[in-house]
Amino acid sequence: MPSFREPSPPPRRAFRFGVAAFDTVDPLALAPQLAAAGCDYVEPALAKLAALPHDQLEWARDRLREVGLVAEAMNWFLPPDLKVTGPAVDEARVADYVARAFAVAQTFGTEVVVFGSPASRSFPMGFPPERARAQLVAFLRLCADTIEREGHTLRLGLEALRRQESNLVNTTAEALAVVREVARPSVRLTIDFYHLSCEQEDPAVLRAVGDGIVHVQVAEPRGRVFPREQGADVRFTPFFAALQAAGYRGRISVEAVCADVVAEVPRAFTFLRELTARAGTAG
Repeated sequence: MPSFREPSPPPRRAFRFGVAAFDTVDPLALAPQLAAAGCDYVEPALAKLAALPHDQLEWARDRLREVGLVAEAMNWFLPPDLKVTGPAVDEARVADYVARAFAVAQTFGTEVVVFGSPASRSFPMGFPPERARAQLVAFLRLCADTIEREGHTLRLGLEALRRQESNLVNTTAEALAVVREVARPSVRLTIDFYHLSCEQEDPAVLRAVGDGIVHVQVAEPRGRVFPREQGADVRFTPFFAALQAAGYRGRISVEAVCADVVAEVPRAFTFLRELTARAGTAG
């Protein structure tokens, strides 16, 4: 089984914690509050940023610099109307968007772009699933080509999505098989605890992924809200133990619904830091 490991600088610390864009949660708008609440980084929506004019992009970068945060990761890679599978793929438009989006992400110092984008990658009923999968592989290779051609330092993390959101790549095993077929160093995996839990996957599957994991997202499965110790899903503990066993030491973003982010971030991060500490001790 081939290894994904590549030479890389030592991590700044074992784990880093951030907040991702989701629902009404906008980490750029909340940047000062998130910095004060202890965020190590933020994870804004790339498709929204890629649509902004130059002056507004400068404003967003300046806002993060002022509070000492970096958009180390970005989610929402593709806009919903940009199809990469199915009968209506506009290859020229896709290539142009990917080049523009990665260029924007690079200027923010982004290291990982999360590829969930359920509307873009889902294919219509009646379309051959094997053809959709081949289109997905071709798209990921296009992304790798763009990263390598432009000399970008970022990587793309393919995310398995629950069946309610997409009909293509729903499990970690399926995502891993696609990434291995793509066989490019800039294409790896994002692991999302929420989707893994909804699909009833055993967290032990992460041990087979090993150093293919480049990013992690979490949410409490019940309600897809910010996690906290009180009433937490029992699967959090084996999930973090499996992450540790896989050798993952990196970013963990909360990607969840939240009405009061400022109040919930400290509770969520305290819980997550305790989980990672206990998993490390147990390992």
